[in-house]
Order: sequence, then structure tokens, then C-alpha cells
Amino acid sequence: LFHVSTFVGAALWALTACEPQNPPQPTPHPQEDSIPATQEDTIPSSFPKKNLLEEFTGQGCIWCPNGMAAIHETVGNDTNWITILHHYGYQSDNFSVAGSDIITRQLGVSGAPNMTVNRSATKYKGENNRNQSSVVFHPGYFPETDLSQFEKSTYASIELKNEYNPSSRELTVCASGMIARKDASGLKLTVVIKESGMIDTQSDYYTFAGGWTEFRHADAVRAYLTDPTGDPIAISGQRYADTLRFTLSDKWVAESCMVVAFLSEDFQPVVQAEQAPVVK
Repeated sequence: LFHVSTFVGAALWALTACEPQNPPQPTPHPQEDSIPATQEDTIPSSFPKKNLLEEFTGQGCIWCPNGMAAIHETVGNDTNWITILHHYGYQSDNFSVAGSDIITRQLGVSGAPNMTVNRSATKYKGENNRNQSSVVFHPGYFPETDLSQFEKSTYASIELKNEYNPSSRELTVCASGMIARKDASGLKLTVVIKESGMIDTQSDYYTFAGGWTEFRHADAVRAYLTDPTGDPIAISGQRYADTLRFTLSDKWVAESCMVVAFLSEDFQPVVQAEQAPVVK
């Protein structure tokens, strides 16, 4: 396991427990013929699904701005899609973190730009308009991808509650949820912080000078609050809850940071994702 403190800005973290979402409330004056509801009775059979899109990019990658544009063209600001950028796959740069290198290697990414949706096979029209299917593919093929292939519901939920102290820069993240399946052993929770709005250099094939000196970067993974490949969750009564604490680097703009959490069956596929701002 990778200890969180090995990453930039990770001065403090802890794993404890938090209150599960939607806890059952006691009935003040139950009727004689009423049957008290149990926690299990309150678990829905399914939950709306949000898709995790991971792009592999780099500041030195001349084709990566076009890859980012293709992704934005396809899913834009659709809140059912959550995007994170790993600055690995081409070469390390100012936004690379060690955890993303692990993800890149585990998925077999070789080059940038590349992307994956939910770390599962995606059907798309590839070179010469041939039907193809792969876990990792070029984002240039994404605009022509049939998005109806991605499931609209899933068996797990995630709720995020963040508390941020601007004086100490300490962030407390409570990730909780419900599991509709009776047997969901093997589920892992991954929590990352991503940041947007950073101004830095970016190579670009389509610019006269070959790149930008002031390019606005977005959705870059800044740190992992869990092991990069996920931490096993403890499920009790078809519910789980974890609390993590982390100190943000003073080089980051807290107001531009988001917490992203996702559940996966071991490492893949990803079955649910959620995000919430660090600063409310």
C-alpha cells in the first residue's frame, strides 16, 4: 500500500468511520400494528450511475490538447460524467503524481493521449471506421462513440461530505453509501483530489509556436487519499462509511479542487463515481 504522506501536500491522513447516509430514524409514537422498518428495507434495488472517465495526458504531448477537446465535445458538462486526468502515459511533468503511474501501468497504457471509461471495454469506431472494443483507447474516437452502451444504473451509491479548514488547510472527507447486492465482497474505494485552473506550459501541434506558455490545465489528479488501486470497504447492513483526513498543499487553490471518489470491483471495473468541491 502507498502511504498517503508520500505524495505532495499529504501531511496528515486518517481512516476512521462516519455516519452512514440516510440512517434509519426512530418512530416517536409507533402504532401497535406497525412493523418497524429495518436498514435493509431502506436499500433501493439500484442507483443512478455516474461514469468515471480517466484521461492519460502530459504537458509535453503535442496531441493531448486535441484529446481533451474531443472529450469535452462528447460529454461536456454532463454531471453524469466525472473526468480525472493522469499526467502519465507520455512522460512525467509538473502535474504527475506517483499514484497515477501505478494506474497507467496496471491498465497497460502506452502513450498519450489515451482514455478509459469505468476501466471496462468500450465499443467504438476505430481506424478505417472499424468496430473495435478495448479498455484503453484514443480520445479522438470518443465523439463517435455510442454513449448508450454505458449503464444508467448500478448496485452501489456514493455520498461525499467534505469539511475544509482554511487556516490549517485540513480536509475531512466522509465517503458513505449503500450496496444493493447482498454479496459485494471485493469492492474497493478510491479517493483522489483533482485541481483545475492551473496555468502552465503545454505542447500543442496545432499552435504556430508548437505550444502554449500559459495553458489552463484542468481535472489533474493532485493526490490520492487512499491506495491508488483502492482500499477495501467494510460493509455492514449493506452500508459503508469511511472518513479520511488530508492536508492540502499550500501550492494548490482549495477553491479549485474537487474530491473524486469511486467504487471498483477490485481494481476494475468502476461501478460508481461521485465528486464534490473541497470548499462549499
